[in-house]
Amino acid sequence: MKKHIYKKLAFGLAFLIVLNTSCKKINSYLDKAESGGTTEDQVFNSYVQAQGFLANVYSAGLGTGDWFAGNNAFTWTAATDDARCQYNYAYAPIVYTNGSLSPTNNPIDAWGKYYQAIRKANDFLGHIDVVPTNNDPNEEDGKKRMKGEAYFLRAYYYAELYKRYGRVPIIDHVQSIDDNLNIPRGTDEQTVAFITKNCDSAAMLLPVTYPANNLGRATKGAAMMLKARTLLFAASPLHNVSGDGQKWKDAAAAARAVMDLGVYHLADNYKTMLHTRESTEIIFQNTVNQVFKVATDDWVRVQQPPGQGGGWANTQPLQNLVDEYEMKNGLMITDPASGYDPQNPYKNRDPRMAMTVIYNGAPWAGTTIYSYVGSGTNGLNFKPGSTQTGYYMGGKMLDETSTLITSYQPGSHYWVYMRYAETLLDYAEAQNEAVGPDQSVYDAINAIRGRTGVAMPPLPAGLTKDQMRDRIRHERRVEMALEDSRFWDIRRWKIGMQVMTAAYGMRATKTGSTYSYQPFLVENRVYKEAYDLWPILQTELLKNKSLVQNEGY
Repeated sequence: MKKHIYKKLAFGLAFLIVLNTSCKKINSYLDKAESGGTTEDQVFNSYVQAQGFLANVYSAGLGTGDWFAGNNAFTWTAATDDARCQYNYAYAPIVYTNGSLSPTNNPIDAWGKYYQAIRKANDFLGHIDVVPTNNDPNEEDGKKRMKGEAYFLRAYYYAELYKRYGRVPIIDHVQSIDDNLNIPRGTDEQTVAFITKNCDSAAMLLPVTYPANNLGRATKGAAMMLKARTLLFAASPLHNVSGDGQKWKDAAAAARAVMDLGVYHLADNYKTMLHTRESTEIIFQNTVNQVFKVATDDWVRVQQPPGQGGGWANTQPLQNLVDEYEMKNGLMITDPASGYDPQNPYKNRDPRMAMTVIYNGAPWAGTTIYSYVGSGTNGLNFKPGSTQTGYYMGGKMLDETSTLITSYQPGSHYWVYMRYAETLLDYAEAQNEAVGPDQSVYDAINAIRGRTGVAMPPLPAGLTKDQMRDRIRHERRVEMALEDSRFWDIRRWKIGMQVMTAAYGMRATKTGSTYSYQPFLVENRVYKEAYDLWPILQTELLKNKSLVQNEGY
């Protein structure tokens, strides 16, 4: 618990530095209790204090995104059919894989967290117009930008609620005890409209790029991408029961607008793009890195193989994911013509596999990781902390320069919330559903497959709409592997009942110099249709009598 608190403190401090504010004045503000010290009027009577307040709006709701999900035993991907977590703690992903998720049992519930962050954003938006600038043109521009950031953050936090719970109560001002606090959930359309309206307001006020000392702030592109992502969720089967084609058209148009900015491009190095501060692929990211050792030390220690200085290997990829990687010739391993050899299973595969997954015999940090039975510390089921699937997390999500051996080296760890490959995938999916597999759909997917260093063959011509849908979903799973995308895709596509059934690993054995490979069942999984949305906690239902629980709980 103490480590978790320290990590959150470090995270908050990161945003204060990123936002280029006066740390002394900001900390003076943040250290004061709500019941005393600096008053609200005093805060918004100072441009610098207002900057500090905005920094707090960032840190109130932005976490480590697609990496940690609130504690160091939980990663989103370990609650999917792509990976597993070896720990069975009550706050680990097991809640999402064994059927125990309920209105009284959701260890990473976020309802209260995001509404608290929304309240801060509402407070900021309610006061920013009165903040004095002393006729300083830079501060006048800064006020507009900060207002855009607050609109973005409010939209972002509502979008996170929408992903989890679906339609939610819309609160656009700071409530007082005199207000009616029993607010019903808005409709799905109202929720989406509120998010996208805030995205539009933000995009009009935010710059396209920032100088280096302000990287980490929300940009015009981030606001536009958030709109596209939200509209994609709204168009997906979970929320678009009638199959309304206009929703798909709206989502495609929003993603296309991000593409047409001409600002973002696929990074040349798939393996290191998430560890590079100024990658052309990153649209929105946090900036916690080795300066804030508590936060990154957790990630390195939690994910490194145990032979690398005692890593815990919490996130272990499954054979379910590994089987999804095509052969280098573009054929699935189930195709007899692919050339796949079950006893040499990692040869000639999509290069993204080796950049994402550490398998038996894979090079890592100047050594070779052996996970075969009896190979030692990194071997299958050797000891607690050793792999239980035959795999470890690789370089895409874990910087290969990080290590726990002899001296701690944290590497680079920038928590990424949005990247350009998602934009292309969003566009391709929405455009295919709206009009079918036209050339622009092929172009978007083939751009991802043809990335420098990946160079997978383009998709075959003549695919039907249904065939293209399958290829897009496949490509999304591979491209976004071990990020948080799969967790939400399973839900918005309503495929949990089909894919969350059994988790498989690969047992490698060695006789002399010869390896043998045999897939095996790691565990059975439980998924209920209700899990497509999270339950609203019982405590929230008791607070707000107008709330209605999600179906199935």
